[in-house]
Amino acid sequence: MLFALGIGAMTGTISACHHIGLGGPAVPEDPAYVYFTNESLDQADVYAISSGSSAIRIGTVMPGRTDTLRVPQMMVSRGDNVNFYARLLARSTIVQSGLVSVHPGDEYDIRLGSDLRILAVVPAR
Repeated sequence: MLFALGIGAMTGTISACHHIGLGGPAVPEDPAYVYFTNESLDQADVYAISSGSSAIRIGTVMPGRTDTLRVPQMMVSRGDNVNFYARLLARSTIVQSGLVSVHPGDEYDIRLGSDLRILAVVPAR
């Protein structure tokens, strides 16, 4: 009985480590994150949209801040191309990234410059 409990505990520990990304390849349940840097003077509501879905707000980033935002699982698990966009408070301006291929475990740096012209997207380090 104690042997069976020990095996069960070890299995649970291994599963927990895999779930939080310690070792092993990415699995469909792994989240994808964007590190959004807002260099503008306005608050930015950040959205993600993929083909066949409506826009989903993934967070709000205050001026001069960088926040970690999670990409919706339904977009990640399918490996969709996602368009990120920011809508600025008190402006009619919407700034888009263009299509970005997002898969489980992916991390991207997205930067909204002070000129409000483009969302620059690069893989995170």
